[in-house]
Amino acid sequence: MKYGLAFAILAVLIAIYAIRNGGWFYLLLWPAVSFALVSVAYLFASVSVFGKLPNGTLPLGRSILLAPFLAYLALVWHIVRYFSREPAFNQLTDTVFIGRRLLSHERRSDFDHIVDLTCEFSEPPALRSLGYISFPTLDGHYPTTDTMRQRVARVAELDGTVYIHCAQGHGRTATFAIAYLLHLGLSASVDDAVNYVLERRPDAHLNRTQYAMLCSIHNGG
Repeated sequence: MKYGLAFAILAVLIAIYAIRNGGWFYLLLWPAVSFALVSVAYLFASVSVFGKLPNGTLPLGRSILLAPFLAYLALVWHIVRYFSREPAFNQLTDTVFIGRRLLSHERRSDFDHIVDLTCEFSEPPALRSLGYISFPTLDGHYPTTDTMRQRVARVAELDGTVYIHCAQGHGRTATFAIAYLLHLGLSASVDDAVNYVLERRPDAHLNRTQYAMLCSIHNGG
């Protein structure tokens, strides 16, 4: 909700500035529309705004329409990646690793499958070349409990080494990793699973709604 409101306010401010100044400033209506659409995605929990395809790419039309937001997002992501001292990924189990979105040259040769939880990024080519699975999820959000169960069950059936990631390897990745541990019975409770994940990736975190969803899954809701 907070992302949706923030982007909506920004979109309105940009639009007002463009209309008041006119002329070339009307070009600012493009980023205004871009951020307005993203606000709709977050206010209504709709990943369809981004339209991410099963092959891990964003459609050309969406990429153009959302280009101002995507450019802003890419800049922030690269700045965080550059200055962060956090490892790109950490090992969760013998065959599962969790972390941030990787660049093409960062993919390990023994990663047999890539599970991409982002809806706002096109996946780098090397990461979607083999064994790629896309589960588009909004930052700070989560799928329905039934969808999460289905997704986790699918990953649990994969053979080989699996790499699970979102943008920074924090909220969405931690939520999925915890659901995965609970599905396999590797943790007795949600809190045990949270502690297990945080021991391996300390900067990962959950918000209250993600935690509540995991409790619902664990309790059979």
